Amino acid sequence: MFADMVGYSRQLEQDERRNALQAERSVELFRSLVGDYGGAVANVAGDGILAIFASADEAVRFAIQVQSDFQGQAVWGDGQPIEFRIGINLGEITESQGDVRGHSVNVAARLQQIAEPGAIVVSSAVRDAVGDQAELSLRSLGRPTLKNIQTSIEVFSVGRGEQEPELVVRDTRPTPTVTARQPSIAVLALQNLSGDPSNDHLCEGVVEDVIANLTRFRSLMVIARHSAFLFSLKSSTVGEIGRRLGVRYLLAGSLRRSGKRVRIGVELIDVESESALWSDDYRIDVEELFDLQDEIAGSVAARLAVQIDFAERRQESHHPRDLLAYGLVLRGQHLVALYTKEGNAHARRLFDEAASIAPDYGRVYSSLSRTHNLDWRYSWSASPDESLDAAVALAQRAVDLDRLDARGFSELGFAHLYKKQHEKAVAEYRRALALNPNDADIIAEYADALVYAGRPEESVELLERAMRLNPYYPDWYLWYLADAYITLRRHSDVIATVQKMQKPDEGRRMLAASYAHLGKLDEARAEAEAVLRLHPDFTISRWRQRPPYQDEEALEHFIEGMRMAGLPD
Repeated sequence: MFADMVGYSRQLEQDERRNALQAERSVELFRSLVGDYGGAVANVAGDGILAIFASADEAVRFAIQVQSDFQGQAVWGDGQPIEFRIGINLGEITESQGDVRGHSVNVAARLQQIAEPGAIVVSSAVRDAVGDQAELSLRSLGRPTLKNIQTSIEVFSVGRGEQEPELVVRDTRPTPTVTARQPSIAVLALQNLSGDPSNDHLCEGVVEDVIANLTRFRSLMVIARHSAFLFSLKSSTVGEIGRRLGVRYLLAGSLRRSGKRVRIGVELIDVESESALWSDDYRIDVEELFDLQDEIAGSVAARLAVQIDFAERRQESHHPRDLLAYGLVLRGQHLVALYTKEGNAHARRLFDEAASIAPDYGRVYSSLSRTHNLDWRYSWSASPDESLDAAVALAQRAVDLDRLDARGFSELGFAHLYKKQHEKAVAEYRRALALNPNDADIIAEYADALVYAGRPEESVELLERAMRLNPYYPDWYLWYLADAYITLRRHSDVIATVQKMQKPDEGRRMLAASYAHLGKLDEARAEAEAVLRLHPDFTISRWRQRPPYQDEEALEHFIEGMRMAGLPD
């Protein structure tokens, strides 16, 4: 793989030190990510990077993810795009005294030269190796003339194919009902009117904190972003969205950007009458987004006549002084949600960069904490105990820096839970919910902590509340609910719950154990075989170190079921 940063020399020559620093950081980030995705940097010459991967799949996967990530960088920086041209070829190489050579290397270099900024171009050999994959889109560019390459080669432009949505709308679930006692609202992602797809990230980012701010109002039910972002007034009517989400009000709007100037229009809509209760139009610099988010949330609350106990303290919450750090955190959070080893490592590098830019920004450290916790949970870390200790320390730093950010407290609860410090975990989650009582994700994670703390009945009730706030909830809500049911020994409910998951693979251990406890040994063995296909090295003795049960009897009951299903000790 050959990669070249577009305009690197120009940015270094500019007088503005910030541009040069950002360019150098981007090249360094690109280089460091190569190893996280299974490759090795063979040579670096200024802005040119030569990397070797063990397979075409690895190289293409890296290229797609890194290009996608860098497209979001200009949105949050000073508007200067950070773009790479990438060329990928498959073939033999010659290594001599640390130097990598060969015809296939020369071809990759020439492919990089014909790539458009931000694009990936591959040879037909790579196209044949990766085959037809739903997540890839390969478009033939013909057989262009490649400098000093005599052989005619068909080349392809690579892009993302049809992406499976993060969540699939569950039409089979009951339609939520609107209650008169509590006002309810869904905040939709802003419609991007700027014509630049990279601003889609900005449209979602602006709204995420508005939603977080609104969840602080105890008397207002706020639909979580996972569900709200499934809908748009371009494709659905006000009435349909209100019915599907079970809300009385919608907040919708649009964004148009030109350089550092942003124009945002928003309106608060009454679902029943489909009339606008309030609307406003804002023309701001990108750096003013944080003030705008607070203003929008306050205006909505005022129109809906809801109150917040500590509104006067809201401004004490710390936003980063540098918007680029905020953007890095948002980009990293999307990568963490992939739940892959490479995505987790990629996210951590973005968070580390954000910390170097804004060392007093608490959200950076709560985000870093999650990456270390996931390293421990999924055995991605070479030093598991150190990863878990780092998760606790980083979450504590987040809390120390920002006492009004609920996510910091929830991450601290999450970290203490897997240290099996149950009382501390529950206490931190309660602090998080005191700040954001209607944050569906925090409620769901608190519910799971209660399962391991020996309070599964409360967990079921909380998860039902979280699902109401997030009607099109992700699979992990169901995973937590199944955790509660297996602890309560409601094995039929475990099976029904896991079978509702869009991707039930990680729930198959619970299926195996529950079928076994119900005496359905054929089904139990089939699920155990599925577990071993997914995780060939799985053993009960290794697994039992992961779930932080306080009640040893609950843990042993789970293990007994897995053992009866045929999973190895």
